[in-house]
Amino acid sequence: MQYNNIIKFLDLPDIIATEIISTEDRYIFIAEAKKNHIVCPQCGNITNKIHDTKWQNIRDIPIRGKLVIIRLLKKRYRCPYCHKRGIPEKYESIDKYARKTKRFDKYLAKETVSKDYSKVARENGLSYTAVNNAVKKVVDPLIKQQVSKLSQLKAISIDEFAVLKRHKYGVSITDPINRELIDILPTRKKDDLIDYFNCWEDEQRRQIQSISMDMWRPFKAVANAAFTHAKIVIDKFHLVTLMNRALDEVRKQVQQTVNNHQRRKFFQSRLLLQKRAEELTDEEHEKLIKLFELSPALEKAWELKEEFRDLLQLDDVKEATRALKRWYKEIIKSKLMPFYQVKKIIQRWEEKILNYFKTKITNGFAEGINNKIKLIKRIGYGVPNVMNLRRRVFNAMLSY
Repeated sequence: MQYNNIIKFLDLPDIIATEIISTEDRYIFIAEAKKNHIVCPQCGNITNKIHDTKWQNIRDIPIRGKLVIIRLLKKRYRCPYCHKRGIPEKYESIDKYARKTKRFDKYLAKETVSKDYSKVARENGLSYTAVNNAVKKVVDPLIKQQVSKLSQLKAISIDEFAVLKRHKYGVSITDPINRELIDILPTRKKDDLIDYFNCWEDEQRRQIQSISMDMWRPFKAVANAAFTHAKIVIDKFHLVTLMNRALDEVRKQVQQTVNNHQRRKFFQSRLLLQKRAEELTDEEHEKLIKLFELSPALEKAWELKEEFRDLLQLDDVKEATRALKRWYKEIIKSKLMPFYQVKKIIQRWEEKILNYFKTKITNGFAEGINNKIKLIKRIGYGVPNVMNLRRRVFNAMLSY
């Protein structure tokens, strides 16, 4: 009974434990391969003749907070038929030359999703390099598998993120339809992005029908160069951000013209003004009414912001075009300079903005990825190497 419990406790498909030693901080399993024979790779005959043996320590996943070490008796065989010697055993649960089980590598990779590598290394009595290598071993094949899904793509989203604020930026490539991360690139330079997309097969690029992005000119140049037939779609979330910035500029201008007591009210309302009208509580709505009594200009700016948000909810592109023309006229009547500037930007990108109503593609999932990247950077106390960051993001996104 005790022997069977030891076997179940280890629970590996090709290794059997014969004894367990428990100390204060670890379990040590004395173990060997379940099979006592191998197939000769040279002649194909089965042999059980042992050439030599050696003991090797293999790390496995912790049990009840204790380290686990498998003291494995490794055998090499000889073939009596073709006289080949030194034939090693092959293990399903351990990679060749590895000192850790495959499931321990997966365990370490999962631990790094919520902890930095150094902490995982300390908790498991390993070096930083050992943890880093375990993550590479587990995640890199998954990344290759994910990138291989290019042949299924109909649309992509391109969005940048800061690796090092104001100094270094990367780019995330996502599938906005199936909501999947496709790739993370270490640069946002136009030529590098064009080279990357040109490495895709022609058929893969031809099947991309829509590209969602923000209003950054290099992204537009990349899309025009690599995907000549695809519709460029300006992401609606970036447009709402643009409206909120214009509204905040009006608030700042008004704030400079009132007394100190009123200035405090305008300053404290900056987040309230950006909130969606339908999400306002009765109390918040009353606060805005009192604020607008002090500044009709701010009320008009808020209405312009909300009208544009309503415009983005329309389903028909013709109806959206008419609503956009009416919105332009309202801006002219308002005489609010920040919204004049926004109007110029919208007019410059109008065709690409209206493509949203044809495709309904957004960068919403890509923005979620960027938030995930920010969290991963905080967990890792900053991850300046983009390829390591790429691996950590895929590790957090993919299941295994």
